[in-house]
Amino acid sequence: MRPTSVFVRQLAPVEGQRLKRLSKRAKHDATRQRAMILLASATLMSPAEIARMLLTDESHVRKVIHEFNERGLESLSPRYGGGRPRRITTADEQRIIAVAGARPDTLGVPCTRWSLRKLSEHLTGQGIEISRSHLARLLNAAGLSFQRTRSWKASPDPDYEAKASRILSLYAQPPADGAVVISFDEMGPVSLRPQHGRGWAPQGRPERHRATYSRRHGVRYLIGALDVHADYLRGRLRPRRDGATTLECMREIRLAYPAARRIYWISDNLSAHWTPAIRAFAEASNLELVPTPTYASYLNRIESHFGAISEFVVKNADYLDWDACAHAMAEHIRYRNQPERRAERIARRKTHLKLAA
Repeated sequence: MRPTSVFVRQLAPVEGQRLKRLSKRAKHDATRQRAMILLASATLMSPAEIARMLLTDESHVRKVIHEFNERGLESLSPRYGGGRPRRITTADEQRIIAVAGARPDTLGVPCTRWSLRKLSEHLTGQGIEISRSHLARLLNAAGLSFQRTRSWKASPDPDYEAKASRILSLYAQPPADGAVVISFDEMGPVSLRPQHGRGWAPQGRPERHRATYSRRHGVRYLIGALDVHADYLRGRLRPRRDGATTLECMREIRLAYPAARRIYWISDNLSAHWTPAIRAFAEASNLELVPTPTYASYLNRIESHFGAISEFVVKNADYLDWDACAHAMAEHIRYRNQPERRAERIARRKTHLKLAA
């Protein structure tokens, strides 16, 4: 078992899915970074490795992990101070939150959802006078927001525990037979358009991009493969993600290692990763396909590295053509794969694994 003092606790499938979504689509930059930290920790990356990958402080990484282990997903929301004193009592506030979280038709109001006006009027009839603007601030402070309903799904995989344990064991220690563990997936689609991001700039004078979102020359996908224990990342931009592209990458990876050396190939359940041609090549090439559980691609370690590439290469950029985009990604991957950086990360990982043991 992973000690909670070093790693995030074991994620439930629904938590993993939400963290993956928040790492890409959360409103606040702090929430996206915290979600990426937790996803990386879930694949047994140490706080030092995560801090170096996301260019942040190790103490911050540990703090995020500790808070999540104590408070769950609620810990991802940034906390802001300030504001004027409350104008209603704590009891009134709790009552407002309870009413807002209930369906109106269960409280005698013939509606399927509240508007601020209807909610304010209903509360006034219950003896709590509150303006719509104050009501909006109170609901926001309580973590309630007006949003679309969504569907949900949990992993229906009957072998979820076995598959997850197998993958985590391959991450934890190099296989005893000297085999290679490869984490494979695609990032994208990536398009040639201005991508907003974050960066340092004089106050009130942010860096600006041209105001157009036309997608020139279609889209591309970053096809990536991570040698987990050598900490070596490979990536190529390709116009499609299909069985032929996956097989091409698999052949290149297989040629990079001696034929007698076994390869464990971790990938999700996308159909393009499991074509008959891929299965036949794997069987003939001393390569074992290791699937992630259904709806649990967050256990694929390369997902965390795609988050870093998206933050530091794709966002805050406006590439003129695909050659420029591919060159920028190649330079970032080459920078990340520098031997001294890899050696330092590997040494730190071994130290943390010894401490965890």
